Amino acid sequence: MRDYVLALILVALVPVILRHAWVGIAALFWISLFTPQLQVWSFMQGFPAAVLITGVTLVALVLSSDRKPFPVTRETVMLFVLAAYFAMTSFLAVNSDGAWDFWLHLMKILLITFITPLLIYGERRILVVLLVITGSLAFFGFKGGLFAIGTGGAYMVLGPVGSYLSGNTYIGLAMIMVLPLILVSARMFHQNWVDFGSPLLQRFARPLGYAGYAVFWLTAIAILATHSRGAFVGLLAVAPLLFLHMKKKWLMLGLGFVAVVVVGVTAPEPLVERWQTIETYEEDRSAMQRIQSWGVAWNIAMERPLTGMGFRYGGMGYDWWVSYANFEGDWRHVLSPHSIYFGVLGQHGFGGLAVYLLLVIFTLSTLNRVRRTARRRTGQVWLAEYAWALQVGLAGYLVAGIFLDVAYFNLFYAFVALAVIMRRELEEAPAAATAQDRESLLQVGTRRGTRSPGAVGAAVQTRMPGS
Repeated sequence: MRDYVLALILVALVPVILRHAWVGIAALFWISLFTPQLQVWSFMQGFPAAVLITGVTLVALVLSSDRKPFPVTRETVMLFVLAAYFAMTSFLAVNSDGAWDFWLHLMKILLITFITPLLIYGERRILVVLLVITGSLAFFGFKGGLFAIGTGGAYMVLGPVGSYLSGNTYIGLAMIMVLPLILVSARMFHQNWVDFGSPLLQRFARPLGYAGYAVFWLTAIAILATHSRGAFVGLLAVAPLLFLHMKKKWLMLGLGFVAVVVVGVTAPEPLVERWQTIETYEEDRSAMQRIQSWGVAWNIAMERPLTGMGFRYGGMGYDWWVSYANFEGDWRHVLSPHSIYFGVLGQHGFGGLAVYLLLVIFTLSTLNRVRRTARRRTGQVWLAEYAWALQVGLAGYLVAGIFLDVAYFNLFYAFVALAVIMRRELEEAPAAATAQDRESLLQVGTRRGTRSPGAVGAAVQTRMPGS
């Protein structure tokens, strides 16, 4: 049954995307994050849905005039520099074939990143994309949270089998990145920040908000139940930011006190044992493998500081790889750098790492600007709140990424594209005027004989902050 439903959805999406190209962007995020083609059991299993929707979206983009000019910003410039720099390191890579294969894979991600700002603009489209991204990963948080409660946290929460997020560490990171987005989405529905253009949706907005809050807490539980130490550290990094942004903090603290002290709720023993290995990392094989991998990446970068060894240098084999290690244990393992930073460092040298970090810094700076000014300048509460959520999600990504090889995770590049889009939305939106300003200017216009609404609007615009 799932296969027929997925096939029907994909068939229905084709004409919709050809008519409304921007729908293709939302569909691509759904396919890449929710991976419906991997959650079926029959003829649609592994169907190249992303290839189909990408092709249709590109055709629609060419045929459509409903698009914005390409935004030339710090972020988009750094993305082009990143692509060019990685092409250079792939040309000089020690594993040339593997490097070019991965470079092409990354270019597919960047292609979607580049066309997203062309088609996504305006409140409704931006919100649809944000909700699709949030919902695609919140599903796993909802499902994983219920599973963790039902099993007492004794088993790992995993992602969809066969996908990039199949491992416990990767699904844990993805849920950390969308956790603040879930919170803001719940608050948006609960407090009716925007007019969704649907009476039915407006009617059920508050219940949807309560459901969103429930999914938020289930996702937090699911992150812990991944048993991933990297995800646990990432959650510790974002938890204070989430707590400070929440309402009714004292109520939550009181409920937590009652749960722990009165009821006696404690973390499941398997989770505690897993977290305790953070303190005794010298005795933990997985932790020592990470330290060994970081040493390899550092030594490679010292040998080739500008270019590194290129993508997939681990394909040279264990004997080659371990020759760069500071020590050798009695194990053989997947030759992964186990870190965003050491991964980029070993693959692209200090130059590549500098370009990557500049992209991160510019993205965080842009989101911070939107967060600080949107509410005051344009009155767009949703824009300020989602900018905050993306900032916090990126903070979780950067902290958890110390221990995970996720430098090329498509969700990160989606966040970059959204930062560019939200900055443009802020700059192009009319500045907000207070009701008192409008009333006083209307009275002035009436006394002077200026009864045209357009004239009053122009007068208001001259008084708008930031105009």
